[in-house]
Amino acid sequence: MKLLVVSTQPWTVAARLAMALRAAGCGVEGASPRGSLLARSAAPTRNHVLRPWSMGADLARALRAARPDRAVPADDRAAALLRALHAEADLGAVIEASLGEPLGYPVAAAKSAQMALAARLGLPMPGTRPAPTLAALTAAITEGGLPRVLKTDGSWGGAGVQVLREAAEAAPAFARATEAPTLMQSLKLAAWEGSLNPLFARREWQPGVPDLQDFVAGHPANRAVIAERGRVLAGLSVEVLHAASATAPATVVRVTQDAQMEASAAAMTEALGLSGFLGFDFVVEHGTGRKLLIEMNPRATPICHLGGGPGGGGLAAAYAAHLRGEDPAAAPLPPPGTEIALFPGEWLRDPHSPHLRGAFHDVPWEDRGLLRAYLEDMAGLERFARRQRIFRRLTGRA
Repeated sequence: MKLLVVSTQPWTVAARLAMALRAAGCGVEGASPRGSLLARSAAPTRNHVLRPWSMGADLARALRAARPDRAVPADDRAAALLRALHAEADLGAVIEASLGEPLGYPVAAAKSAQMALAARLGLPMPGTRPAPTLAALTAAITEGGLPRVLKTDGSWGGAGVQVLREAAEAAPAFARATEAPTLMQSLKLAAWEGSLNPLFARREWQPGVPDLQDFVAGHPANRAVIAERGRVLAGLSVEVLHAASATAPATVVRVTQDAQMEASAAAMTEALGLSGFLGFDFVVEHGTGRKLLIEMNPRATPICHLGGGPGGGGLAAAYAAHLRGEDPAAAPLPPPGTEIALFPGEWLRDPHSPHLRGAFHDVPWEDRGLLRAYLEDMAGLERFARRQRIFRRLTGRA
């Protein structure tokens, strides 16, 4: 069974999942930009280079060269590129096998459409309404009060989430949500990432309609599942104990078992007929403990690689078992109550965190290539930050 893991972002998700799938017995190739963490990982036997200026065409070539049984997107842009290739006559079958029912793709691609579907299904969720104009946003704030959360369609990793606490924040927040990044912002991000991706992403930027969501006092939770044509085969739920910031990805999680999260994820998956790895974000409401769905991610998420013990297991093993025609439920998952410090997030958040010793620290010891890449990148970021401090001193901006 051969899989093509697709990554366009400088995230760890793709490399960690690729190694977990390889450990589960799958043949794994990668499709990612040159120098990505996936490309430098020991997991893929081959990495097909995705150039920033021609990612769609390069991904099509990678699919034709690798001839995988399934493709696994590890970020939203990777998922969008795969969906766009469904129209290619010779690629439609593998895209559909990988992602599921094509009629579900438009909703899966748009957070606003996801929440509209969740409302129609009657799932527990915060009140959500589109804010297509600044006037509509201002009217909604006047009507419903603050705080509220403004979310940008097409964003990920918390980058498009803004908590509005004062009416004066509405106009600048709406501008950030609906305007393309400036050239200077893209250049800074390109320098920080060490790639041209942000510059070409700026060229391809398209406006979306932001959503205004009721603010719920609580803490985050996530559920990741594997599915086949709308049927959930296995899933893993966690509550977030720590994150780098209020809207950033988790750094420490505790495995949980929750019927409400399971039901919401299953209902959305079934309604859209999706396949592959999917993630669902929730907020656990203080006082009631209700798990309110806030968005769905139609791709692999940072907990998808977590194993069920020293022998492996986890969703990657369940997915591999399903593809081999075996029972995915037989793959062990981390038991409820297990605390996991995600690497390198918790280490970067607090090098002295007690969770690095008291919880299971998810260091990829089995992937020395990835570990070297982490260290090289962190050293590069420190050099970049040092040059930035010097520049600010020289220009009087310190």
